[in-house]
Amino acid sequence: MTDVQSFIRFCETEFGTTIMDREAAYVKQHVTGDDRILNVGCGIGSLEERFPEYDILGLDRSEEMVQAARDRVAVPIVLGDATALPIATASVDTVVFVSTLEFIPDVDSALSEATRVLASEGTLVTLVLNTRSEYVQSNLQREGSYFQRMIHRDSETLTETILEHVDGEQEFFLGISDREVFESSDPTTAAISAIVGTPPG
Repeated sequence: MTDVQSFIRFCETEFGTTIMDREAAYVKQHVTGDDRILNVGCGIGSLEERFPEYDILGLDRSEEMVQAARDRVAVPIVLGDATALPIATASVDTVVFVSTLEFIPDVDSALSEATRVLASEGTLVTLVLNTRSEYVQSNLQREGSYFQRMIHRDSETLTETILEHVDGEQEFFLGISDREVFESSDPTTAAISAIVGTPPG
């Protein structure tokens, strides 16, 4: 089974759908209806699928993911690298990373590119897998888990790197235990560490 097939299968489970819904709801708290949004590492277009009324552009470096996303959603999806975005400077209002930065070797370059394409007073929304949580730790240890491809396995260090590029705050959400999803801001149970900020003036 390919990565794309595996991810589609996960997203179509009740558990996967709930996670995607919660992540999308979090992102929506930080955008307005007029924002031009760039979703870096869009995968199969799960976030775009939940933003039908928004001006959103998806980008991924995988040709297979891009094709799957184009088949699933009616929004622009482009092939591109997070560390060299094919996007004009200061042309988007919000840049979103959902469980993407952990898998990018050169995070600094990706973040520099994200802030480059942001318009003045634009917002960076990053959702990072919280490696302090039981859910992420168990998946890191599970044979065959996609989480094992994570390059940055200390989410606190990754958070510090993100906050070197933007002025913002960290918060935790999306409690997960035994495939049950619940409200939690406790770092031991919250699967997501979210950092939202704006590039320093």
